[in-house]
Order: sequence, then structure tokens, then C-alpha cells
Amino acid sequence: MIYLYAMDILRLEPTLDSYRGMVPESRLYQLSVLPQREQQLGLAAELLFQRAVRRHCREMPLPVSRDKAPGGKPYLLGRPDFHFNLSHSGVWAVCAVADAPVGVDIQQLRPVTVKIERQFSPAEQQRLLALSGEERTEELFDLWVQKEAFIKCTGEGLTRSLRGFEAEHPEPGYSTQLVEFPAAGYHLAVCVQEEEPSEVQMIIMPM
Repeated sequence: MIYLYAMDILRLEPTLDSYRGMVPESRLYQLSVLPQREQQLGLAAELLFQRAVRRHCREMPLPVSRDKAPGGKPYLLGRPDFHFNLSHSGVWAVCAVADAPVGVDIQQLRPVTVKIERQFSPAEQQRLLALSGEERTEELFDLWVQKEAFIKCTGEGLTRSLRGFEAEHPEPGYSTQLVEFPAAGYHLAVCVQEEEPSEVQMIIMPM
């Protein structure tokens, strides 16, 4: 089972002070120097992480701190068996939790001004060239979020070329899947270190 927690930043209070005691002070300080939109997205992701810990690691007192592995993947200090990943785009933040290493990526649909398709495999580029207009853009974002979810699952991040694997079948032992998101205009994918896709439960978190 993959649990997907999501939060709309438009529901947040406008100041970080409202969340003291809910988020580690060190994280509040990191967020305080960011532009307003990035600050709110980062705050929403952090709140989702804290609430996921409360649901899945009930013995841990909140708020908890997290750290990053060398590739940039976050992990919960003292609980290497708690597998989670975070992403945000537009006005939404998401947190994925699973029984095995997991990656998640959400992207708001928007015009693409760079040749991002060059980051895809030759076969995927051919698929995109066969499409046009809105259909091509939708397919591009479907491929993109699956690829991002995979490299976030492995913890390799941008150190791994997106051209070197297929979005839908990236590597033996990993499975990616697209997930329908309740808000229009968003593409979402998860990847888990398992041979077969897992059932996904979406939970929209209120404030």
C-alpha cells in the first residue's frame, strides 16, 4: 500500500509563526528566507511529513527532524524503515509513504518552453514526436513525473540521466504508476521498489 497525503497551500495561515511547535525551529528558519510561494509549498510539505509520522510512527514525539542522504533523498532520523518522499508544484504539496523505498513527483501542467523531450529515451522521444498540441503536452508530463518519481525513489536524483531508462519500466525491481489527482491540471506519479504496482490511497489533509 502507498499512502499519498496532499495539501493545498491556499489553506495555510499566511505566517510561519502560526506553525511553531508543529514544525522544527530549524526548518522554520530555513523556510523563512525563501520567497513566499516557495515558503508556503515547503511548509505544506513539512506539515504533511509531520502528520504522516504521527500516523505511521505513533511512538515518536512531534515535531521530528529529517535529514537528507548524499543524493538528496530525505529520511527520518532513527527510523530507516519509514519510507517516504515529498514533492510540490503549483499550490499542492504531496507526501508518499510506503513499506519500501518510494518516490513521488507532482507537476502542474504548464507551457514547456525548453526542449525537455531531449531528456527522454529515444523510444519516448518518438512517441512524443507522433503527437501534437495538448495531447503531446499531456504525454510529456506523464512521462516526466514517472521519471522523476523513479530517480527520487532510488535516491539518485539528477545524478542519473533521464534518457537512460523508460518511464513506465525504469529498472527491474521498481514499478512506476500514474495517479489521478483530484485537482485539475496536475500530473502525479509514484515509484516504489517493488516488482508490481501497489494500491494507492489518496488522503487530502485539511488544516
